[in-house]
Amino acid sequence: MRKFLIIVAAILGMIVGIAVGESLKGVSFLSFLAIGGSFGFPNPITIDLSFMQFTIGIWCKVSICGVLCMVIFALLAKQILSWLKI
Repeated sequence: MRKFLIIVAAILGMIVGIAVGESLKGVSFLSFLAIGGSFGFPNPITIDLSFMQFTIGIWCKVSICGVLCMVIFALLAKQILSWLKI
């Protein structure tokens, strides 16, 4: 349970970090936080078997701010969980 909560906090940190990085893109001395890339399949792949149809796709965006926030959120979650003795 503890590891699951830390992973959820890390994913939330990545989401918040990417949003913050995108919003700081216009600030000249903080624009480096938005540097990153993406990987995966931006267009989902569809497999049609005439009686069943599958759509498969995964895409992930990573930025410097996202990784920093992910680490910060995971460490904070770890501290809060130890404080709560969970």
